Amino acid sequence: MNTRATNHEDGGRLLKVVEALALSPAEAEHVVANYRSQLIDKNLSERELRDAVAKKIGKRYATMAALVGGTSGLVGLVPGMGHAAALAGGAVADAAVSMKLQVDMCMCMAVAYGYDLTNEDARHLSFLLAAGGALEKAGEQATVQIATKAGVKMLREHLKGAALKSVKEMFKNVGIVFTRKSMEKALPAAVGVLVGGSFNYALTRYVSKTAQNWFALDAAMEDD
Repeated sequence: MNTRATNHEDGGRLLKVVEALALSPAEAEHVVANYRSQLIDKNLSERELRDAVAKKIGKRYATMAALVGGTSGLVGLVPGMGHAAALAGGAVADAAVSMKLQVDMCMCMAVAYGYDLTNEDARHLSFLLAAGGALEKAGEQATVQIATKAGVKMLREHLKGAALKSVKEMFKNVGIVFTRKSMEKALPAAVGVLVGGSFNYALTRYVSKTAQNWFALDAAMEDD
């Protein structure tokens, strides 16, 4: 078997599944509007309000990720995840569950920071942040850290160039990481639940902080 070809195919399949399951722009806007309405009376500046909404989004998705990571029987808690197993199998389905949450979270944060998700660049940015953050957490991204000024410039350059190619390459690498992690879940049931839940929670918290810091830096650099 050609392992490299299989990994590439799994990465492409993973991206297609996540694209099919990801929130629509209207759904992401609804999530953000709900959190803004909860915070609007706290006399926050617009920047403080965006940051507070982003933190709530991060907590929401980390909790969801911990639940669905613990056992596949809980995927019904996440809208659309009942279709993941039908669209993909094995490690790809497992990765799709997690990456759908990372992408949804980054799309909601993009909306919170004023991005229009009907714009292709904003959607590509959400996928780049989700996959790049996941790879960084797994120790697979050894170049520029995303949540730095250099990282902001790097992703901006990706968006100016072949953004979709960059997204596909990152998701191919994410597929490889999740294939490895799926082997850890093939342990006795109680241990597998612990590995799945704790891994997904830690991953989502890392991606949420990385994405929020990226958006905050991006906004600050735009103001300079």
